[in-house]
Amino acid sequence: MLKQSFQLVRSLNPQLRVLFVTTLIYRVSTMAFPFLSAWLYAQEELPAYQVGVVVGAFGIGALVSDLLISPILRIMSASQAIKIGLCIYAIVLLFIPHLESKYSLVLMTFAWGMAYEMFTPSAFSMTIEYSAEENRKVAFSCNRLAINIGMAIGPALGGLIFAFQSDLVFYVNSVVVLMTLIYFSIMQRQLVSSGRSTRRDLKPEQGHQESTNRSVYFWSSFILSLPIHLAYALPPTVLSVYMVNGLGLEAYWVSGVYITNALLVTLFELPINNYMKHMTSYVSILIGYLLGAMGFIIMGIAQIGPMLILATVIWTLGELIVFPSLLDYISKSSGKGKKSRNLGLHSAGVNIGIIFTPAIVSLLTVQTGDPSFAWVSAGALVFISMVMLYLSEKANFLKRV
Repeated sequence: MLKQSFQLVRSLNPQLRVLFVTTLIYRVSTMAFPFLSAWLYAQEELPAYQVGVVVGAFGIGALVSDLLISPILRIMSASQAIKIGLCIYAIVLLFIPHLESKYSLVLMTFAWGMAYEMFTPSAFSMTIEYSAEENRKVAFSCNRLAINIGMAIGPALGGLIFAFQSDLVFYVNSVVVLMTLIYFSIMQRQLVSSGRSTRRDLKPEQGHQESTNRSVYFWSSFILSLPIHLAYALPPTVLSVYMVNGLGLEAYWVSGVYITNALLVTLFELPINNYMKHMTSYVSILIGYLLGAMGFIIMGIAQIGPMLILATVIWTLGELIVFPSLLDYISKSSGKGKKSRNLGLHSAGVNIGIIFTPAIVSLLTVQTGDPSFAWVSAGALVFISMVMLYLSEKANFLKRV
């Protein structure tokens, strides 16, 4: 499987190979943010609610960036937006350890979130620009593979650096972001000078000709994708609390879930999406929703570690199918000039899930007294969304693309 994934990455055109490596280095740079709360508690001695405000400013900044990316990409190219975001990101990190006012911390963390998030929808836009329509699901899967590998390495390195010297994690993070900027700028210049930077997706856009219909297709799918974003925000935000405090399991079962998820995504996402590349995105989305719904319902029902690992296998298979398929569907169902906006809104949906899911889970747990209720509810909501997607297509609100 690893060999096949490596061959698929190598088969990308030069622009997408450069973007893959750039994304990988960029996600490895995610060292400081996972330890921002710990740093604030230790260095600034802020009360818990103020720590929450500072960390929340990052998420709000990222959400604002997603909403502004469309007008940004109308005045500059996606590669220029990536370079500007990287530059601002690297500079902001250098200031963070020296700030004393909580207001300046909130403002700078907000700017940090905006700069950080500029990369994702811009990279999605470049993926569309330089990929042929029939290979786009695979191209998006390669992008996700780079993200997942980088996010596995970056926080681990950040933990070691933070344990050695807490302020140092910001400086090292900044240096790696600058390395990303330098690599991307040099490789872009080389591609231009060698004449290999031409757009690869030269085929006329297929799909729906009427912009009104395209808008209906997008907004229907966007609204029905929000439950997926909320459900898949559960593992990174509340999994450890659920398994250790809610179910009373040993912490190594939490590690087992994360390792299982990481291995499956790394080994199988590219091969599976390559195998399914001739399947319509609509059908792939339905399959991903069904697997996600089953996995999260079992996560809520299961009480023992092995069953939770089995549930993780199921919802991870849903994850590695549904997210590239959603991105592919957005690219094909978006009208001319709307792709960057719609990709930004997709990224905003991901951030909405991360921001609001912990609060929703806390509320449900307090109201019901059952920590598993949120997981079962998430699975049920995803299943309902799958049914609504199916019925929407039958009513011609969605199109099989």
